Order: sequence, then structure tokens, then C-alpha cells
Amino acid sequence: MNINIDNKENCACFCNLFQHLKVFSTNVNIMFSDTHMYIQTMDSSKISIIEINLPASWFQTYEIGANQCIGINTNILFKILNSRETSQNISIQYDLENNDKLFIQFHSENKAVFDKHFEVPLMEIDSELMQIPEYESNADFTMCSANFSNIIGQLKMFGDNLNIECTEENIVLSSSSEESGKMNVNIQIDDLNSFAINDGQELHLSFSLTFLHNICLYHKIAKEIEIQLTDGFPLKAKYVLGADETNNANLTFYLAPRINDDD
Repeated sequence: MNINIDNKENCACFCNLFQHLKVFSTNVNIMFSDTHMYIQTMDSSKISIIEINLPASWFQTYEIGANQCIGINTNILFKILNSRETSQNISIQYDLENNDKLFIQFHSENKAVFDKHFEVPLMEIDSELMQIPEYESNADFTMCSANFSNIIGQLKMFGDNLNIECTEENIVLSSSSEESGKMNVNIQIDDLNSFAINDGQELHLSFSLTFLHNICLYHKIAKEIEIQLTDGFPLKAKYVLGADETNNANLTFYLAPRINDDD
């Protein structure tokens, strides 16, 4: 297997993908097929599922041969990618005859920046892909990812849960606690980049602000975040990676709703 990332924006994006992955999962399987690189993992509390999908066209070189699945520690991968200089390209090699290691190299045309070479120990991770059922959302909206991250960070200071009220007129986000009181954020539909909701639909949903805050750690990876809401189903949050939306490179989260004691 031989993979190269020469595009500076894609190199930065690739590093950012693993910068916060360790918050969700210690070890992950990375799957390589002839069409794409794919990661699916679940946090230890089994509240959220994370998917990373990078098509072959996203890489400058993508030579796989047979399908590969490698298990790796996210903390080690973070340390390696965090040592990359901004001018360096990324090369990844894997050999079936030496299948207990992954080889990563950073290279730059700038002679003042030294090349770096890494041997990464691999592991066998016993996990099965979860089949996520397709379902139509009741409402979905797109907004600036930085703005959404700021709002979630502020709401987290007032409570543990995000309560969402979504109608055709507006979206109200709120959190509260006995110690801190209550905070409401009223979002007008015209202030969103996009918005759609079923006719006459009213949604009242609740989600963990801790996990939403972790999802928002990735806000710098894309200018927008797409949120899909469905009554009785997980919240779906999606970052589209890169300017070309047709290549289907994305980072997607599924977050289980909070269940009220009265339900």
C-alpha cells in the first residue's frame, strides 16, 4: 500500500482528523479499499458513532492493491501527525510481509525542514462495522461551524444537556441547571445557511452537551456544519471536507438522544 498527500490543505485536514479522534476512541481500525479510506468507531460509553470517509480521489497517490484493515492507537497517531511541519507532505506505506508496522514519512522541498520517518506499531482490534439505518430527517440545517461551536461551548457552561426546540419559524437551543440558571439561544431561520423542516413539524429533542462539545472540537476542519434532526433517532452532524463537495469526503457523527425519565 502506498498513499501520498501532497496538497497542503488536505495534509492539514488529515492531521486534524486524528487530532481529536483520541477523545472518542483509543484504538481504531482504518479500512482501505480501492475506492476510499474509511474509519468507523464508537466512544466507550456507546453514545456516539464517528465515521471518516476519504475517497481515493482525495489523495494524490492512492495505491492499495488488496483491501486492507489496520488497527492503530489514536494517541500514537496523534503524536506523529502533530510533529508534521506545515510545509511537509505525508506518505504512508504498508507491506503485507511486514504487517505489524505502518510506515509514515513527512517530506518537504524546503531544505531547512528535515524529513521525518516513523514506524507505527499496529494491533489487532476485534470490532464489527455497525450498520447505520438510513432514515429521513424531520429537520436539517447548515450553519457556520465556528458559530455553532461557540454556542455549544457557552451552553455547556449552564448545563449538561442541550434542549432543542425546532419549528418552521425558528430554532431555540437551551441548557440549564440549578446552580447556573438557564441560557437560551434563539436562531432565526434567515440566519442559517440552509434550513428545511417537514410541514407542521415541531421537534423537542435533548442531547449531551459534553459529546456535542467534542464534536465541535472539529469546527476548524470545515466552514460549515450540517445538522439533521429526527424524532426518536440520533442527531447527525456532518463536516464536508474540502471545497469540492462532489468527492464525498466527510466526517460524520451520530449522537444518541437523551431519554427523559418520564418517557
